Amino acid sequence: MSRSNIPATRSAASRGRRHTAARAVRIVIDADDHPAWTAAALDAHSPENGRVTLHPSPGSSAPPALAQDILCALGKRLPPRGMDAPRHRASWADMVGPAWTAAASWINAYRTGHLIVLRAHTLTPARWEQLDTLRARTGIHLTLIWHRKPDTRLTEHAARLSTGYQKTDGFDAARDRLREKGPAHPGTRPHTDGPDTHTRGSGHELIEQVQQIGHPLHAGLLAAQLLSHTDEAEQLAAVRLADLAPDATALALPRRPYRPTSTRHWHSVLTWAQPLLIAARAWHYLNGHHHPSRHLFQHTNFHHHNQLTDILTASGITPAINILTGDPAWPTPATPPR
Repeated sequence: MSRSNIPATRSAASRGRRHTAARAVRIVIDADDHPAWTAAALDAHSPENGRVTLHPSPGSSAPPALAQDILCALGKRLPPRGMDAPRHRASWADMVGPAWTAAASWINAYRTGHLIVLRAHTLTPARWEQLDTLRARTGIHLTLIWHRKPDTRLTEHAARLSTGYQKTDGFDAARDRLREKGPAHPGTRPHTDGPDTHTRGSGHELIEQVQQIGHPLHAGLLAAQLLSHTDEAEQLAAVRLADLAPDATALALPRRPYRPTSTRHWHSVLTWAQPLLIAARAWHYLNGHHHPSRHLFQHTNFHHHNQLTDILTASGITPAINILTGDPAWPTPATPPR
């Protein structure tokens, strides 16, 4: 294993564009697959400092698998997967677009600045493209660790990147790179407090469960429900992007009748809930829904209703959402025999 302090670097421009070294993807070469490199990457994992180290699940070929790994590395719990579940019970996390958008939303909400990916040589070119797209959507610094000697596969994979890249094969230089925080200032992390700074017991456990929910809209809706002590689905459905303060320290809920012109009552947002609401807002922005009148907790299909209800069955609370009665995709209860 080389321990040179002088990295061997190479810059490349892709797709006819030039980028600064600060934005380039860093490819770390661990030619001998030495345990010290993996240990250094795992030691660098520090979400509270804006660094996340990802160890991809081995053998998983599902298209959204890498996004699911990122969500788990961020402390998120994915919906249970039922092999025999009907189509209307399909998980959002098993769909490529929603899974990657959720990962990007949480990275933005927690202000994660640096993503380190181990075993990059085992990932397909499509996975490299997905990571590069995530980097472009979030501004995150991306470091890929290649645990084998450079070869034509590395060249082919790197050609998929939309930005330049730098190659490093010196251990000390690579270790210094792994410790970088990235461009974002780390934000509030999950599990730093409960519903307030003194709450313990069942209330604290409930908050932890909500903080672990993987879908940003699900987590944000439940955070708003718990903060405002409301169980009116119509009231939460009427909350707009404009009703969340820019720093997510306050949330306005409309008074009856629930219209855009209704007067609103502002609620303070406790620290634990702020990143959940920021992630919900980021979900809309990443999907191109920027208008302030956009409904923050609007659930647009049956997947949200089914899965959110399933998640909370064991929690003892009922989500403030309306069942989509009359929707052809909604399961119709069987008629009991006479």
